[in-house]
Amino acid sequence: MIEIKKDAYKSIVVEVEDENEEIISEGQKIEFAIEGTGEKKSGYLKKITGKGDKTKIQIVPFGCQHEEIHSISVIEETSLQLIKE
Repeated sequence: MIEIKKDAYKSIVVEVEDENEEIISEGQKIEFAIEGTGEKKSGYLKKITGKGDKTKIQIVPFGCQHEEIHSISVIEETSLQLIKE
């Protein structure tokens, strides 16, 4: 599970590799891995809901018309990050 360092309106601060922090906001391109399976997910972050351990992220995967909702409890630690272009 990832650790939310700070909740803010439409964005979250998460810990990434080397104990650095990154601000992730709605509308950005993100990627992460599912804990246990290691399945990689990527897409546009559409919405952030909840606070702390109850935070959920809603994404639209690249090239798809559907949306997916993932709880932070299923996201592998330090895997949630921005896709840098």
